[in-house]
Amino acid sequence: MLLKFTVKMRAGEDARRIERLAAKLSDAQKLNAAVGRGFERTLRRHFRELDKRPNRRGWRKSHFWEKIAADTVFAGADDNRAVVSIGSDSGPKFAAKVFGARIRPKGGKKFLAIPAIEARYGVSPSSLDKSELQFRRTRRGGLLGVIRADGTMQVHYWLVRKADTPRDPDALPKKETVLEDAKKEISKYLRIK
Repeated sequence: MLLKFTVKMRAGEDARRIERLAAKLSDAQKLNAAVGRGFERTLRRHFRELDKRPNRRGWRKSHFWEKIAADTVFAGADDNRAVVSIGSDSGPKFAAKVFGARIRPKGGKKFLAIPAIEARYGVSPSSLDKSELQFRRTRRGGLLGVIRADGTMQVHYWLVRKADTPRDPDALPKKETVLEDAKKEISKYLRIK
């Protein structure tokens, strides 16, 4: 960012204020750092607002967006840019929300387990006792559940070979919000005491 300007005025307090302002503007790294820290706060605030939304199924919340907010960090700035990252395990999960994704089982597994009842939400079938649930094959995968006395099954998990996650249009804050917050951060940075 290169800003250059010339001002003619009489010496005094106003001239010193303009000199201080010019000095602040000439340090692009500090300006980018201020904007980057502000963007980190904008993202965290947005993710915490998203975390207030109820679960689509009305189940207890996993606080997915709160975890994304906690993993959002200002990573640094130089003369040309500021970097805010979403690290740890949250990065790929967040990318799936922003861009959409096709999720497939990993680690030699054949199926993804999608919980069918709230009691199994956030619980992996592999963490359960092997005799607790029975498997039934379906055309597209399978079911894990408890066999009732009459031979019917209470389904606890749907087993699928892949799952498509649609993109969430609200995953990122609106452009207008980001620009407004950036302007506030620049104004705050330039404020002369």
